[in-house]
Amino acid sequence: MIINKIAIGNDKEAFIEDRFVDGINLISSDDNNKGKTILIQGMMYALGNVPTFPVSFQYKDYYYIIEFTVKDTLYKICRYKEDFIVKTNNELRHFENTSEFRRYWDKIIFNLPQITKNNKNTIVHPELFLQLFFVGQDKKNTSTIANSGYYKKDDFMNMLYRICGIENSMDITEIEKQKELLRNYNHERRLLLKQYKILSSKKKELAHFSTTNDRIQFKNNLEKIEKVNDSITELNKERNRNIARKIKCETAIREIISLNRDLDTGEIVCLSCGSIHIGYKTASKKGFAFDITTADIRKDIINSIHNKINDYEEEVERINISISDKQNILKDLLSVDEISLESLLLYKEDLFNAADADKKITDLDVKINEVKSELSNFETIKNSKAETEKELLAKILEMMNSIYKEQEPAGTLKFDNLFTKKSETYSGSEQTIFYLLKMYVFQKVTKHKYPIIVDSFRSEDLSTEREKIFLDLFNELENQIIFTTTLKIEEVGKYDREEFKFINHIDYSDHTPSSILRSEYRDSFNTILKDIMQ
Repeated sequence: MIINKIAIGNDKEAFIEDRFVDGINLISSDDNNKGKTILIQGMMYALGNVPTFPVSFQYKDYYYIIEFTVKDTLYKICRYKEDFIVKTNNELRHFENTSEFRRYWDKIIFNLPQITKNNKNTIVHPELFLQLFFVGQDKKNTSTIANSGYYKKDDFMNMLYRICGIENSMDITEIEKQKELLRNYNHERRLLLKQYKILSSKKKELAHFSTTNDRIQFKNNLEKIEKVNDSITELNKERNRNIARKIKCETAIREIISLNRDLDTGEIVCLSCGSIHIGYKTASKKGFAFDITTADIRKDIINSIHNKINDYEEEVERINISISDKQNILKDLLSVDEISLESLLLYKEDLFNAADADKKITDLDVKINEVKSELSNFETIKNSKAETEKELLAKILEMMNSIYKEQEPAGTLKFDNLFTKKSETYSGSEQTIFYLLKMYVFQKVTKHKYPIIVDSFRSEDLSTEREKIFLDLFNELENQIIFTTTLKIEEVGKYDREEFKFINHIDYSDHTPSSILRSEYRDSFNTILKDIMQ
């Protein structure tokens, strides 16, 4: 996509800019209010962006025209308030609002990405799409997207993922349809069981004649088995813990007893401090410590530990009994009871009357399992997609950080997300660097062919050195670039020097402040407008 011409005006005053080239276009002026921002805002407005003009500019009084080329097709778009007219070599089309215009854009010009919004897959509006390659001058907020309202930053991220080829393979409508089916099947099943209570009876005999009853009893029995099995596992763990404590106590007694002897050649001392006092400390973190260098204290401590060992042994025995009881319950649950013919015949008539309901419930169970399986597949796809999106975001941030460190080794910025937290923001030139890096990396990752447009690309005092670095960086891209900037007095004429020969410099310094629209462009503008209308 190459922008060729921008025209803004009415039957009294107008302005036309048609000096763009395929490479880097840099619009500069020696002061503010020379019309650069009005031109850029008018350009984006003609492409369907929300109006962002200064309050003093009566934008509804003017027509906005943009001419651009996509794959050798020239498109001429004129916007007046909410109406759009699009003219190509083959046809003239009129649209009454942005929604109609975006559908034409998606179908004819090139495909716009689709995202899930309000549980529906929808084509994004230009106001979100344009933020992939456009940064305006005003109301910048690094914590969210521009013009945050209907769209949020999550919508932008989803759009970015779609553009990068991560398909939104989950059909939200289909998911909701499956969930509704599941609710209906379960509701119908509950009604049948309520009407034919014999199908959910706990009488074991009924499981022999009823598929529904058999499954209900099997499910209930399985839950009981799992619960008992979990109890046995926990009891085993508790028994092992008590045995381990008992072993530690026995080891402690052996160590204490080993001190109960006289040494002919010396005495036992602490190697750290030389003290002859040896202590025994209880197991807890802030436990008690006892001096065991005297025989009486050692005897008391040993007796105390023996008592603990007895307690642990009693606890182990109690647990053994509990495990045995649980094992007997498990055997009963796993056993198969013999059912007499008499008991089966007792329920014959009731089961015969419920036969149709039994079959319906069996069929419903099959359908319920199929729907659950489908929803499980959706969840698996969702998790896989989320992981792929996470990897893509990590790749983008890694590229931003890598380029930043390569261009500015001593820099302190660290990009950990495409948006900052609400309580944080980049200030000064850091903000400009953040936006420029995003625009550059978005192109490298998505490989899009759209023009990259940054109004006031040197805002917040981006240094001359950094400016040159970014201009060289963007010059590596094949995309059309449109930047604007306001020069300081000492910088006037800098872009005409040899080092900037790769730039198409468009100078607005001779414009009258706050008067970019002039009567001298009126006739030419009306000619362009008539050409579109015909």
